[in-house]
Amino acid sequence: MTEVTIAIPFYNAEKYLEQAILSVLSQTFEDFILLLIDDGSTDSSLKIAQKYQHDARVKILSDGENLNLGNRLNQIPFITETEFLARMDADDIMHPKRIEHQLKILKNNPEIDVLGSNIYSIDEDDNVTGKRMDLADDQLVIAHTFSHPTVMAKTTWFKNNPYDVHAVRIEDAELWLRTKDKYIFKVTGEPLLFYREIGNKYYEKYFKGMPGIWYMIKKHKFSAAYFIFSTKYLLSCIVYFIFDLFGNESFLIQNRNDIKIEKKNYKFYI
Repeated sequence: MTEVTIAIPFYNAEKYLEQAILSVLSQTFEDFILLLIDDGSTDSSLKIAQKYQHDARVKILSDGENLNLGNRLNQIPFITETEFLARMDADDIMHPKRIEHQLKILKNNPEIDVLGSNIYSIDEDDNVTGKRMDLADDQLVIAHTFSHPTVMAKTTWFKNNPYDVHAVRIEDAELWLRTKDKYIFKVTGEPLLFYREIGNKYYEKYFKGMPGIWYMIKKHKFSAAYFIFSTKYLLSCIVYFIFDLFGNESFLIQNRNDIKIEKKNYKFYI
């Protein structure tokens, strides 16, 4: 019986979507469902996804609507029939052993509610540039937040803990802050995702999340944890903007990684 669904919601993701799909189809653990959810793309993303529907593991949902990421993320667990659900983004690349290793950890440690992983940073040309956390591969540490596309948990967890769709572009951060004291979150030190970080106008991502920040401040105005997160977010927005003015935004992005790696290419999938 198939145990894992890997879900990729996408919107106008034609540049990197095929790489994301291929990295899933090249997993060492092969018994999964790949759920591709089109959020009303207007580019060639849907056609790219349809190239792989000959694979019986690939399921495509395209209803022509643009509902936004939060709504799609909340839709996914209710159309998932497997015990476990793995997050994945349309512009990242899975390590070939991601599903095999995360599933093994969750089965061996049933007390874990949500499991994430360390990441490798990659640039727009697929060069590996850094490792996020300086942890040994076999380390399993308590987490309070995650790199969102590394997350894997039981499908029921996602059903019981929906994303707040009004926290636009920070849906994941709001969810972790809201649930971290009630569940066991852990991260494996093994980098199981190649996370795309592009140092060009990166501050614009922060600007787009500002409506979600104001919403979260109003919703949780008496919470120190939310206040601290929002303050850090606002400061990051300002700092990234200033560094971009001087052409040094990539310096900030590289310094998010505990370990810097001289740019090198990697064979992500077969």
